Amino acid sequence: MKKHILRILGFGLIVWIIPMIVSMGFYSPEGKLTGDLFLFKTVMILVGNTTGCFLLFRLAKLKPESPKTFFTYTGLIWFLQNIGLDLLILIPMSGMSVPAYFVQIGLRYLVMIIIGATVGYSIQAQRE
Repeated sequence: MKKHILRILGFGLIVWIIPMIVSMGFYSPEGKLTGDLFLFKTVMILVGNTTGCFLLFRLAKLKPESPKTFFTYTGLIWFLQNIGLDLLILIPMSGMSVPAYFVQIGLRYLVMIIIGATVGYSIQAQRE
């Protein structure tokens, strides 16, 4: 795990930045949402999950010794990293309160841990 930490952190940044870039297409220069809120949220979930799953697939090619631990920790690292980036950038940019952020966005990041652990446990189960 230690030898792959920079790759995991880099991929965690990618998992955050790609949805951020895509989201910009839904907002006017004045910062107002230009389309349907539910479409926007659905697209964000799809883009984030697709990006994360693709990067987990790339990490699986590293054939970690203990996939359960490796991928569960990867999901946890990405979760913390994305929450941290949102606290530093998204919340000040949006003016959203921290409680509102966690209800509307932050809790959805838990899927990073769930999918990471599922990938790790699936790989481990296949090996046994």
